[in-house]
Amino acid sequence: MKTDIAFICLLPNYSKNVSKLLGEKLDMFFVNVEEMLEFDLGDVEHILSVLGSKDGKKYMRETETKVIKNIASFDNTIISINPMTMFSNRNFDRISKTSYIIYLQISPKFFKTRAELSGDDIDEKILNIAFTERDKIYVDSSDIVVNCSTLKEKKAVKKLLSAINKFFKHNKL
Repeated sequence: MKTDIAFICLLPNYSKNVSKLLGEKLDMFFVNVEEMLEFDLGDVEHILSVLGSKDGKKYMRETETKVIKNIASFDNTIISINPMTMFSNRNFDRISKTSYIIYLQISPKFFKTRAELSGDDIDEKILNIAFTERDKIYVDSSDIVVNCSTLKEKKAVKKLLSAINKFFKHNKL
């Protein structure tokens, strides 16, 4: 039985902020996969440099799978997931068995604006790939899709609550 809600978004910090606010509102435990992964790995950059690129990535994927397996055992939890984590079929299967997947959909313009505000460099090629390939994957694999392209985090939470209520009423859960 699904007892958790997992969020994915092409902007991980936006997803983290929205899901954390929702967790507070619903009085649910909040966990961020990236923070748990960093805790398990320690210094990711150091691991990649010491183990070498291929081995470092393999070790990171294995640790990520272990973290996801652990999180999937939680109950009544809001989970913020980096979108790259969901590309592993094993990770997606584990999370989708215990969680309702909510995709916080954003536009390329919103992505670029928010990323620039946080000081992130934007690679236009990656931006185009994200919005041609990944968006479709996330839409197709999510239980609920909420367009948040014009919403600050607090407004997104209000829209999310409405979408979640509608989903549960429609599916009689």
